[in-house]
Amino acid sequence: MSTEQQPVKESPQIEQQRSLLNRWSVFALLIVSAAFTFLYVSNVIGVRKLLEQKEILGKRIDSLKSVNETLKTETYRLQSAQRITRIAQDHLGLIPPKQAPTVIDAKKE
Repeated sequence: MSTEQQPVKESPQIEQQRSLLNRWSVFALLIVSAAFTFLYVSNVIGVRKLLEQKEILGKRIDSLKSVNETLKTETYRLQSAQRITRIAQDHLGLIPPKQAPTVIDAKKE
């Protein structure tokens, strides 16, 4: 007497269903893998585009800061007392006073 059991044969219909199920499982796995791959690649492309835009905007900010500093320097130059005095004398014929003006405080009186 042998204690070994013979493997039970399944019906051909059940074997066919299992093979069909395995095919669909593999097919579904491939579709899910393709979808995840597509999403990952599109995400990488999106991040790369955002980094490029960030670089471009960073360069633009640096350029605008430089222009802003140049404009501030030009504004200070144009507002300088020496320049305004020179223009007043040369173009408008104004004469600087010999003495500085005296300030009278009205509150003391």
